[in-house]
Amino acid sequence: MEEAKTIIKQQHNSPLAIQSNALIHARYEMTALQKKILLMLISKIQHDDTDFKPYRIRAKDFLEAADLKSTQIYGKLKLATEGLISKVFHIKKSTGVLQITILSSAEYYEGRGIMELCFDPKLKPYLLELKEQFTILPLKQVLSLRSIYAIRIYEMLQQFKSTGFFVTKVDDLKYKLGLEDKYRSYNLFKRNVIIQAQKELANTDMAFSYKEIKSGRRVDRIEFRLKPIKEIELTEEQQQLQAKLINEFDLTEMQSKKIVVKVPTKDIHKTIYDIKTTQREGKVRTNISAYAMGLFNLKYKL
Repeated sequence: MEEAKTIIKQQHNSPLAIQSNALIHARYEMTALQKKILLMLISKIQHDDTDFKPYRIRAKDFLEAADLKSTQIYGKLKLATEGLISKVFHIKKSTGVLQITILSSAEYYEGRGIMELCFDPKLKPYLLELKEQFTILPLKQVLSLRSIYAIRIYEMLQQFKSTGFFVTKVDDLKYKLGLEDKYRSYNLFKRNVIIQAQKELANTDMAFSYKEIKSGRRVDRIEFRLKPIKEIELTEEQQQLQAKLINEFDLTEMQSKKIVVKVPTKDIHKTIYDIKTTQREGKVRTNISAYAMGLFNLKYKL
C-alpha cells in the first residue's frame, strides 16, 4: 500500500512511466522519438484507471519535457505517431508469444499541436492496475537520452536496480531490440549498441559497466552492472551544479552528487529556484539543507 501511495505522489510531482516487465523485455523496433512519445503516453495513465481512454499529449509539453527544439518537430511528431500504429510488440507468455499492435489509433489535431492516442485494449494487463512485476521509469531522465538502444537498456537496468546487475544472452538482447539480422558481427553490435548506451548513460543513475562471458571463443552473454553513485564521473556542468548545491544549501558531497546524477539539469535549476523562493518568503521551517533534500526527495524519489 505504501508503494502505491509513493507512486501516486511521484506521478503528481514528477511524471513516471509504469509498465509491466513483460513490455520491458518485449521484442519491437521503433525510433527514439517514437519510444519517447510512447513513454510519455504511458505516463498519462492514472493509477486508478481500470480501462484505457484516449490520452492526449500536447506537442509543446513533449518538446519541453524532451528538451527538443521546435524546428520541423510538429511534422516529425505526426509521422512518428503514424508509424507507431504499425509497430508490433512481441510479448513472451507461458503459452507462447502475443503479437500486438501498440496503438489502435492516433489523431493529430492540426493547428492545435495535440496528439490523441489510444492503446490497443489487449495491452491492459501490461499497463493497467499493475501490482507486481512492473518497473517505474522517471520520464524526464529517459526523455533526455538520444538513442533507442540507450533507452531500452536504461529500462532493463531500472528493472534490476535493486540487485545492481543483470545478465542476458547476446542473442536474446539482439532479439528484443530487433537486431538479429542487422548486427551479425558481435563487435559491430557492441560498438553501436552496448558502448553507445554506456556513453549516454555514463552520467546518469543507470551508469553501468559490463563484462563479456564467452562460450568457447564466442561472446555468449553480457553481464551489465550498475555503477555505485560514488564511482560515477560527473560532467563539468554537473560538477558546477554540485558545487552550487553544496555552497547554497549546505548539502553533503554524496547528497549533492545523487541529485545531479538522478535529476535532469533543467529540473535541478527549477527546484533550486523554488527552494530559494520559499526561503525568501520565510516559509522554510527546518534548516535549509533538510528542506532542500526533502524537496528533491519528494519530487524525484532519490
